[in-house]
Amino acid sequence: MRYFKTGVWIFIIFLIQTVILARVHVFSAMPSVVLPFVVCVMLLDDDYKSAWVMSLICAFGAGALCGREFIVQVLFTFYTSLIVFALRKKPLYIGGFIKSIGWTFILSGIMEIIFLVLRSHTLTTDMLLYAALPTAIINAIFVFAIYPVLKWTMYKDEKKKLLIGDII
Repeated sequence: MRYFKTGVWIFIIFLIQTVILARVHVFSAMPSVVLPFVVCVMLLDDDYKSAWVMSLICAFGAGALCGREFIVQVLFTFYTSLIVFALRKKPLYIGGFIKSIGWTFILSGIMEIIFLVLRSHTLTTDMLLYAALPTAIINAIFVFAIYPVLKWTMYKDEKKKLLIGDII
């Protein structure tokens, strides 16, 4: 059942990305729902194999379907998932929802800066203010929709399993 839910989530995310968000440009920003999804999965999932397989599928899908440089998109999405998964427990006093907003904001800004530099071979403050910052803000806003629904649909039984395992 978990693999079916994962497949449905990936299908919905790429459907939203290719059908709706491919045509949306706010202040020349290209919002992505794939990166917030990958960040949320990395923060919520405790099994590194299933989390990285899902991030690899999303990385190749984003590279193929999002209309950007394939290799850069795949490598950035996959390396992002490795970094977020490795640092998901730090700092301990901040909840996963706040971490996912912060990680998404920072990594979306970095991703947009990389694509801007690759496209124009220069970086100006106008590019940062009118392309990278709006993209980072919009992608961080997507976390408000993705994180609670993802936690409710796929990861709501994780705490119960952990408590039962501690008792036995």
